[in-house]
Amino acid sequence: MAITLHRRQPERPLAVTDADQPLVIEARSPAAVWWRTYVHNLRLLRNGAVAWIVGLAGISWGVAVTFEDRYATPEELAAFAEFEGVPAFEALLGRLVGLTTLEGGVLSRWGIFGVLAAIWGMLAAVRLLRRAEEAGHLEPLRAGAVSARGLLSSALAAMATVFALFAVAIGATHTAAGMDAATSWALGGAAALVAATFAAAGALASQLTPSHRRATGLVGIFLGLALAVRIVAAASATPEWVWWATPLGWLGFLHELDQARTAVFLAYLGLLAVLVAVTYLLADRDLHAGRLAAGTDVVTGARRPVTGQLDLAIRLTAGPARTWGLVAGLVALGFGLLARDFSVAVADLETMAELTAMLGYPAMDTPEGALGFAFSWVGIVLAVFAAGQVVAVRDEEATWRIEHLLVRPLGRIRWLVTRIVVAAAAIVLAALVAGVLGWLGTALVGAPVAFTDGLLAGINMIPIAWLALGVGVAVVGLAPRLTAPVTYALVVGAYLLDFVGGMLELPEAVLDLSPFRHLAAVPAADVNVGAALVMVAVGLAGVVVGAAAFRRRDLKEA
Repeated sequence: MAITLHRRQPERPLAVTDADQPLVIEARSPAAVWWRTYVHNLRLLRNGAVAWIVGLAGISWGVAVTFEDRYATPEELAAFAEFEGVPAFEALLGRLVGLTTLEGGVLSRWGIFGVLAAIWGMLAAVRLLRRAEEAGHLEPLRAGAVSARGLLSSALAAMATVFALFAVAIGATHTAAGMDAATSWALGGAAALVAATFAAAGALASQLTPSHRRATGLVGIFLGLALAVRIVAAASATPEWVWWATPLGWLGFLHELDQARTAVFLAYLGLLAVLVAVTYLLADRDLHAGRLAAGTDVVTGARRPVTGQLDLAIRLTAGPARTWGLVAGLVALGFGLLARDFSVAVADLETMAELTAMLGYPAMDTPEGALGFAFSWVGIVLAVFAAGQVVAVRDEEATWRIEHLLVRPLGRIRWLVTRIVVAAAAIVLAALVAGVLGWLGTALVGAPVAFTDGLLAGINMIPIAWLALGVGVAVVGLAPRLTAPVTYALVVGAYLLDFVGGMLELPEAVLDLSPFRHLAAVPAADVNVGAALVMVAVGLAGVVVGAAAFRRRDLKEA
């Protein structure tokens, strides 16, 4: 057999000049690296920012342009103005001032919208800082010309740019809708500062803990405490100054009647400065480390080893499940404690029962009706938890951690289905705990609902969370890089469409697009079994479609 030998050609230099001399690569200056990192952070924030800005600015603008139609007569305005000073409604909506004016009507909604802006800020910061570090994306940058504080400043600058655009969007759209220009731009600036404040809290939590899950849980506790203080401030016996003890209470002082806008902005800027300063002091640390030694995620010899994929899935889900389950439980307990106040307030306001029934919440003049309304909030909490589990699944693929599992005798489908089943089970447990705590709250204030009714109120929220889980899995399989923005946008958009759409008097066909619209207000109404089965079926179909697509496509990095 003849063997042909080929002479190996000498390798060509990687880069040469026209004179066949090695190309001299000029090192970038620290300023240039910082700028490129800032632009990169803007790209990472872009998709989520567009969804949040369009959603929040668009919904609030809709409230402004429909205010005169919604309250067309003096009688309707007077009925709306009766909300002022009622503890039950101020606990939900925040401090209410000047409701007979367009400005007061719009500002009244920002007790809720402000919480959503805070959630956006904290999630954006943790994702940009701690999650990127946990995934190893910051190691090449830390080895270069930019320090740890330089990288932190580039991320904070990118978030500040996004929040500034948010302020402009709010100010411009509300001025165009007919609101007083000064109030519109004050609202825009304050809304941006709410998001920035909780983003700074997320940045601080990212320095304290060694994982994005722990950081999210820590800043989530801060958000929960801020909201709890606002609820306490709404009580009739609480002094007025308690509203100033929480950043979620300061939005209630933006109306021109209070003459407190300067104090509001100084309060936000002062708290923001403190959070950023402390974050900078703590930023000069080792990669993948946290300042809180007790928060380490490093596996020690004393820790029980992982025994299989199911055990691993349970451990990965347990932390977020505890955090979001606690939030859902506290929401249910808090509204259970307010159930009697809500029912009494609605009974005293002649038009309130009619208004709440129009929004899909019947019998609000009873503790059962008030609890049914409260559990719509539990539903959004569980749906956000479900979306977060889908994003966590995608994150394992994006950071290539899944490779360590799939090279072993573990198929893709088994890995994915195990994660989803554990997440679905966690949703069930959280819903049951919320149901029990909701019942407990009503019992503690002497207006108890039946224990089985409390459980049913929690169980009623399971299908909406399973639907979010299944749709998210479909996105993972079909468009993995869009998992986070699409899944979160669908969940938040569906809730806002249901909650605000009725106030905007949108067509019924549009409102029916939200799955939240088809959930019965249990225990004031019977479970909508048909709608629940449809949601579960759609969720299962999403899992099947997503799993099939995931099995056939290549793994995709971030």
